[in-house]
Amino acid sequence: MGKAQKLVGTGFLAVLLLSGSLLTGCTKRPAPEQLTQLQEACAAADKAEQTVTEKEAELVRVQAELAQKQRTLQEVNQEKASVESRLNQLRSEVQQSRAEMDRIERERVVPPPSPGTR
Repeated sequence: MGKAQKLVGTGFLAVLLLSGSLLTGCTKRPAPEQLTQLQEACAAADKAEQTVTEKEAELVRVQAELAQKQRTLQEVNQEKASVESRLNQLRSEVQQSRAEMDRIERERVVPPPSPGTR
């Protein structure tokens, strides 16, 4: 039983005790107004208990949804780290390729122009 249900139960008990003190008058039977008040108090307590149950169920659903979204976030962050790692590796490979192309270009001997060509 959750805290809210205990609180509702305690409130219901207080209403019953108060109603009981009102019901114990000079007569053996409670007045119709007193019975109506008691029935209204019981109906209000039932409705409050139903609301507590509904809210607890909603809390469980929202907590499950949050857990799922946290798992999804963790997976996405792992994928992001993997993509960043691959991207950095590709950048490094591109830099190495450019350096190699520059080295080859510098080493390449350009033949002098032939006398008849311009």
